[in-house]
Order: sequence, then structure tokens, then C-alpha cells
Amino acid sequence: MARKKEKELIHKPDMLTQAFESVSWYIRENSKQCLYGLAALLVIVAAVVSYILYMNYQAEKIQYQLAQGITAWESYEQTRTAGDIDKAQGIFQGIATGASGKPRYISKLYLANINMARGKTDEALKLYQEVSKDSSNKTLIYLADNAIKSVEKSK
Repeated sequence: MARKKEKELIHKPDMLTQAFESVSWYIRENSKQCLYGLAALLVIVAAVVSYILYMNYQAEKIQYQLAQGITAWESYEQTRTAGDIDKAQGIFQGIATGASGKPRYISKLYLANINMARGKTDEALKLYQEVSKDSSNKTLIYLADNAIKSVEKSK
């Protein structure tokens, strides 16, 4: 009896083979629709890959601008030339208005520092409070909170 069941199992078609045969039959019967579906899938994949590449390019561009702004700010701290602080402010202002996420709040922190260097403590305090309230990064919140405490002590 066990031998008979073994023979039936051996002669029974495999599940993978059955699936392959049914898919092959469907493709043969509906080849035009399958080609349209494949073309649509390729267009969607190409669009997703293009979007991901574009977003990576934008992120790298923002990181480069952020590095330029930080370099200009550090140069100002060493030389105290007005051109350096103006350059840093322009770069950080562009990032703060055009970017999102962490780079945006980093640039706002630097803008607040620039305002403090120029004696505009009220504007700096507003930027520090905005970073403290809106940012989700704990380090940026910590830095903004410490700066707020420092500004309030000096008033």
C-alpha cells in the first residue's frame, strides 16, 4: 500500500512545474497584454531609479553647499572680514529656504550664529527657538536649547 502511494506521488506533477506551465500558457494566450505590462513595469522602474538618482544628487549638492557655508563661517571667525560672513549668510539662507530636514536646521543654527555675531540677538533667538521646536534631531535641539539659555542669560 505504501508503495502505491509513493508511485502516485512520484508520477504526480510538481507544484513548481505546474506553476511554470500555467504561467507559460497564460503568456502564450495573452502575449500582447503581457508585453504592454512589461513595458509599463520597465517605465515605472526607470522613473523610480531616476527619482532616486535625482534625490541623491540633490542631497550631495546641499551637503556641498553646507560645507562651503561652514568654511566661509570658519574663515570669518579667523579673519573677521565682512565678505566671509556675507558669503556664509547667503549660503545658509539658500539652504534654509530650499532644503528640508537636518541640513535646513543646521543652516538655521549657523544663521542664528551669524545674527549673534552681527548683534541681532532677537532674530538669533527666533531662529534658535525654531530649531528647538521644529527639529527632530536631538543634537540640534540640544545645541539650540543651550544657545537659547546663553542668549537669555546675556539679556
